[in-house]
Amino acid sequence: MKHPELSGDKKYNFLLPIGSTEQHGPFAPFGTDTYINDYLVDQLEKKFPELIILPTLEFSRSQEHAGFFGTIYLDEETLEKVIFDICNSIYKKANVIFIASFHRNDKIINKVIKEKTDFFRPAKLIYLEVRTEENKKMIQQFLDGPLDKHAGNTEISDMLVIDKSTVIMPPKDYKKNFIEDPFGTDNLAEKSSDGIADNHPNWIINKKVGQKSLDLYLEKMVRDVKEHIG
Repeated sequence: MKHPELSGDKKYNFLLPIGSTEQHGPFAPFGTDTYINDYLVDQLEKKFPELIILPTLEFSRSQEHAGFFGTIYLDEETLEKVIFDICNSIYKKANVIFIASFHRNDKIINKVIKEKTDFFRPAKLIYLEVRTEENKKMIQQFLDGPLDKHAGNTEISDMLVIDKSTVIMPPKDYKKNFIEDPFGTDNLAEKSSDGIADNHPNWIINKKVGQKSLDLYLEKMVRDVKEHIG
């Protein structure tokens, strides 16, 4: 876009995708959450072409993966300040809509919305939650077992849909270890040597699983956009 395209008195809706750069085990890329966000945003833009899509923020709260070299993270205070500064740049002429497929950013996004809504009025701050409890239950049904917490069946399947060249298929005999409360502390490496947190006993990785989960995420986002901005 060029500056004149955003001139005048029109009120806009800016969408800020928040991804991550964190380990996703031996089979999916560091940018998995960013790839998933960008895929969902592309699909959402087709349904709401009037949305102004901001560049994806590719670094966020990923401290629990710091034990795996290559993970890059922002501490919570830094991420909160970055989100505030972005909103502060545009709120006078735009609502700000957040999407973050990586759910451990929820707390920070919701904190900004709760504490700064009055500051940014009349702009709205809206969070399009992706991985709702309802969606998780539906995905568990078609997996016939537990939903992976990280770098397992659904995330690898999502990446098969988005860009299969980024994925290595797990060998059939590659063993997954059962991990109790993998993110109870901020150090997954203490519990999982390979960075995978998926308690499903089987590998169920295919495009059908990936497309179903991505479609569920998108349907929820579409409903939320319609509810908040029409």
